[in-house]
Amino acid sequence: MKNISIVLVCLFVSFDIFAQVVRQKDSHEHGAAIIKMVMEEEKLQVEFEVPSESLIGFEHYPKSQSKRENFNKAIKILSDPSKLFSKTTKAECILVGMNVSQSLFSHEEEHGDEAEEEHGHDESEKEEEHGHDESEKSEIHSEFKSNYSWNCQHLDEIDSIGTQLMTFFPQIEEIRVNWISNNGQGSLELESKDDRIKGWK
Repeated sequence: MKNISIVLVCLFVSFDIFAQVVRQKDSHEHGAAIIKMVMEEEKLQVEFEVPSESLIGFEHYPKSQSKRENFNKAIKILSDPSKLFSKTTKAECILVGMNVSQSLFSHEEEHGDEAEEEHGHDESEKEEEHGHDESEKSEIHSEFKSNYSWNCQHLDEIDSIGTQLMTFFPQIEEIRVNWISNNGQGSLELESKDDRIKGWK
């Protein structure tokens, strides 16, 4: 069993490297998200990563009230994995860990400085700066990332996992799934009407 654990950890690391290569190759592809899933002994772990644009419609610091509301709504949904992932009750799974992170606010200070610098300039300067800001915003890439861990009394009862990610976040058009289980490893792509992760049984 110890050897299986070592192999699974190595495979999960390889998935992480593979996902990084895919992200670089696709250059932060909008409309696409990534799920990495590991099933080992009694543990089920799911990692979800998606560009902010595909989740809330923008990738820059949310200044307006409506954008802040969209942001807060997304965080609330991601913080309730029971809405996002469904498993058979026979597995008797209990959520034991969760982490939701994002990189939108890493640009907060930068945008604040730009707003302050605009004060006191004439209209032509504002227009030039506005165009410059738009260009900078188009180059900003931010992401949401969430991790969930469950302990399951009967993990072998899980032959598929339902997901409502594309229902809650319709701008996601495709989810690329990589999974590792005691039976091996595999991958699949979910599109708009696909709502089940499966293939290990």
